[in-house]
Amino acid sequence: MIVFAAIAPHGDLDLAPELRAAMEVLGRRFDAAAPDTAIVVTPHNVHVEGHFAVITAGRVGEWETDRELAQALLAADLPILGVSYGGNDASQAEMPLDWGTEVPLSCMRAKRVVVVAPARDRPLEEHLRLGRAIAGLPGRHALIASADHGHAHAADGPYGFDPAAAVYDAKLLEILGSGRLDFQPLAEHVEAGKADSLWQLLVLQGAMGEDAAVDLLAYAAPTYYGMAVAEVQAAA
Repeated sequence: MIVFAAIAPHGDLDLAPELRAAMEVLGRRFDAAAPDTAIVVTPHNVHVEGHFAVITAGRVGEWETDRELAQALLAADLPILGVSYGGNDASQAEMPLDWGTEVPLSCMRAKRVVVVAPARDRPLEEHLRLGRAIAGLPGRHALIASADHGHAHAADGPYGFDPAAAVYDAKLLEILGSGRLDFQPLAEHVEAGKADSLWQLLVLQGAMGEDAAVDLLAYAAPTYYGMAVAEVQAAA
């Protein structure tokens, strides 16, 4: 059961004071929900061709992996693989901590984690199915979609300027405020806007349902990429 869900940035939170303040609010709400495990869907961990990935190493940086829950997710009827690193005994291995996991967990201090990597080369519908599989896992969990949005807001950024970044982010905010959690229309602008959030958002959508309520706490694009902080609650 998902007892807490959120969209959280993984960029520099201190570029805009409202982002840091919003993440502190999100952290307090996370604590109040008291999940046993945080499931973090991050675009900046491993990339496995043609497959989703679940980290099965005993630790991800400082965080203990909920290996039992990871194994349960691997049983889903999806192209999904377990991935470890370093030591040959996965229970003793430690996966390097990616910033897509590190930044959200700096404000939402989980007891244990399961780190999940989406797959951009898999159909969008499969990301929805992955979310539904996560929602069906036993126990009390938080689901965190680690996501920054358009990455072409500034000409001096690494991806240059493209107006599609602002269009993507505006459409995202429209969806978050619409009362219907359907992120699939973002696909039209994701490539030109250089966004890295669509796939994680679809996993969140699949888990929480289109009728989920969204509390948008902050949005800012202080540099070349956009960041949003929001809590998502399943419909009663």
